[in-house]
Formats: sequence, C-alpha cells, structure tokens
Amino acid sequence: MFLADVLGVTDVGACFPHRVTYHPSCHSLRMLRVGDAPLRLLRAVRGIDLVDLPDAESCCGFGGTFSVKNADVSAAICADKVAAVRRTGAEVLCAADNSCLMHVGGALTRQRSGVATMHLAEILARTEGAPAISAVSRPAGGRAGAPG
Repeated sequence: MFLADVLGVTDVGACFPHRVTYHPSCHSLRMLRVGDAPLRLLRAVRGIDLVDLPDAESCCGFGGTFSVKNADVSAAICADKVAAVRRTGAEVLCAADNSCLMHVGGALTRQRSGVATMHLAEILARTEGAPAISAVSRPAGGRAGAPG
C-alpha cells in the first residue's frame, strides 16, 4: 500500500476505540500482493483493539461473478467467514475491498449480528472525538450511535 510501503507512514493520527478484525481480500493477497500493510496501519490506530481473524486468508466467497454463478457455494463460504468474524467478538469487520464488505456485511446483517463493516480508509480517517461507528455502518439490530 502506498502509505506504508512507499511513504513509510503507518501512523496517520487515527483514533478508533473499538474491537476490530481485518479480512484481507483474495485480490489484495494474491493479485496486488499488499501483504501486511493494512495491518501495520491498523496497529498504529490509537484505542483500537485489533484481533486476529481465524483463517483470515480464506476467501469470503464473493469473487465477482462466482457468487452469481455458484450462489450456494458462495453462501457456504461466506457462512464460514461470518462464523470466524463472530468468534472474534469484534464490533467491526474491516477490509480494503468493498465487494467483500458488501458480501460478508450482508450476511452479518441478516444474522442481526451487530457487527459493523467498515473500509480500512474509514477507520484511518477517524479522529479522537469523532463518532466512531455511524448509523450507516452499523447493521440493523446493532447499536447505532452507541458511544465509543
């Protein structure tokens, strides 16, 4: 990633006092070879409780048209990812891929898990005193507007 690998910046002054787990997308792992740059950025966020996602490198099941052509398989893969996310006790699932966030976030919302999904950039943009989790990020049944 440009910030961590090119500029050498990991601390962007972000503050996010929540329990977060990170899902590395297949695209970032295998095609872009992003490596651990997103995790280095997240580790520098003040107040964050960053927890490892079991089997983090496993696919979420979206894969573009894969999820349409193989809906049952896609849903099963997503169910495994959602179970792993829920085991972490995280309030927020973070990723740098909107497709993964949409796919896994939809399943989390349908389960009324209370786990929000946020793009890496959203967390890195948070500063002290700012609302940590917006009503838009928090799925139905979650704690929208809950104090940080």
